[in-house]
Amino acid sequence: MSSEHAREPDADEPPFTATGDRVEVRPPTPADIPAYTAAVTLSARRLADFAMPDPHNLPVVIANQSPTYRTFMVHALDAEGSHGLVGRVNVANVVGGSFRNATVGYDSYDPYAGRGLFAEGLRLVLDLLFADPPRGMGLHRVEANIQPANHRSAGLARSIGFVHEGYSRHFLHLPGVDGRRDWRDHERFTMLSTDWPSVPYRAQGHRRVACVVDGPGVPGYGGTSLAAAVAAELGVPLFSSTVVPDPATVFELLRLSPVGGVLECRLHGPELRTGLARAGFEPSRVPVIEGGADVSRRDVVRHALAVRAAHA
Repeated sequence: MSSEHAREPDADEPPFTATGDRVEVRPPTPADIPAYTAAVTLSARRLADFAMPDPHNLPVVIANQSPTYRTFMVHALDAEGSHGLVGRVNVANVVGGSFRNATVGYDSYDPYAGRGLFAEGLRLVLDLLFADPPRGMGLHRVEANIQPANHRSAGLARSIGFVHEGYSRHFLHLPGVDGRRDWRDHERFTMLSTDWPSVPYRAQGHRRVACVVDGPGVPGYGGTSLAAAVAAELGVPLFSSTVVPDPATVFELLRLSPVGGVLECRLHGPELRTGLARAGFEPSRVPVIEGGADVSRRDVVRHALAVRAAHA
């Protein structure tokens, strides 16, 4: 069910509750404990690849509910003879003020996983997170952090419009597919209230950056050229005239790059400005860096930060 077609809440509907076509979401209560125990126990083997499922921790979860930590239980409207609990969504690290941000984590439970019920429930939860109080939480930004190997969870996030925003090293101490606990890298996905309701698999919208390093590839920091070092620091391709002598081809490669790139060339004046414009950049915003040898690591980082700032 699309969030934009969600049922309008009744005037007397309690806060943090919503009902869709096949599921309803609401805060946890002690009455949920038997269903939760059954659901987590049934799903424990699947969940254990990336989490630490505990079928008996719902009383602690309920006791910890607060303005900075809320839980939403996703219930099937038709329990189909099972426990009826489709999944659980935790909303943690809630910060108000000028930030209005939170992180979300979620689990879906068997036998309902993979049938679209939890995706419907997560959409309803996002409705509530972005809704104004007292019905919702009035958030602006929601972040989901997912281990790279957990492609099903990442696919769910992308299917409802979350955008991949970044990468966090050693983010959480959790199990992984190797069966042991360790500090795990995570991919960061976000949703903004201004983007919601969102289309599935929304385009990433990466900001493209570019700079020009004036001069040939003179070895500098670490035995590589300044242009190559700045490109590596920015995480973008290097397009060098020493490899591709034809300027038109260099600018075409830059135009086709979804993240931009570093140009290593000796072009100046109208030829440079025209090429940058054809590559999709405002020429006046593209820094031109003087090449040189023996450039320090500090200078490489300084140049890269200045490039990022020029395109902010």
